[in-house]
Amino acid sequence: MHILENSDLIIESKNSGAELTRIYSKKYNKEILWNGDPSFWGRYSPILFPIVGRLKDNETYIENKLYNMSQHGFARDMEFEVIDETDSFITYKLQSNEESKKLYPYAFELLIKYTLEKGKLNIKWEVKNIDSREIYFSIGAHPAFNISSREELSNYYIEFKCKDNVNQISLEGPYYNEIKSISNLETLELNPKSFEKDAIIFTNIDELSIKNKKEDNYIKVSFEAFPLVGIWSPYYKDENLTAPFICIEPWYGLADSVNSDKIYKNKKFINKLNVGETFTTDYAIEIK
Repeated sequence: MHILENSDLIIESKNSGAELTRIYSKKYNKEILWNGDPSFWGRYSPILFPIVGRLKDNETYIENKLYNMSQHGFARDMEFEVIDETDSFITYKLQSNEESKKLYPYAFELLIKYTLEKGKLNIKWEVKNIDSREIYFSIGAHPAFNISSREELSNYYIEFKCKDNVNQISLEGPYYNEIKSISNLETLELNPKSFEKDAIIFTNIDELSIKNKKEDNYIKVSFEAFPLVGIWSPYYKDENLTAPFICIEPWYGLADSVNSDKIYKNKKFINKLNVGETFTTDYAIEIK
């Protein structure tokens, strides 16, 4: 486990999946990140790569060959190497290898950098094409944030900062089936049935905040360059409750459509890198 700490925050992360495992606010004496309790969801903040969401039948054609890949890809289950570390940041690297090429044929480097600032964590990603051909990929974040209790979800709401032309993407099972334009997206009141059909997905959001009507402090997630964001908590129909966390998921990628042709490079929101190119993006988590 690797620890970054300043006067406001304690941040922990691990080599497995380069996963963020703790955000603790000293100022508010509060655990911000979900604790990975497997009775609800045994992860904390996995990196989604090289797919976001589910492939149709968990399979896809890449360079005319059929590959099988489980939901959200393999990076979250692989060991990363720490390549740089100071008191204020840590950088992890995953490079393609024999194991990854059984699932995804491209040669790549994936770098994850966590940088701690006052009251804020910046997360930077780099995807490098080290192949001899163009490569395609998706990448996404999946941090889970604690709520006070399962029974109090209705006290929470999401506040948005948006671009123009926001779309909402609907799911049919694990696949998307409709993209529709919406307007006046300022806040979203939450209740368990909000997640009855899995994640709530929007395009063209710059940042959002998880707020509680009974608390002054809140969590802000900023991701201006990202085309998509998912909001999710597992829904338990028999209890009409969710898990005691809310995931805010900035994405460069999307699950397959219900009518997918299973050709990887045809996926909605897929990203392409030419030989030698590097994709770079970042997002931030702030405790306000």
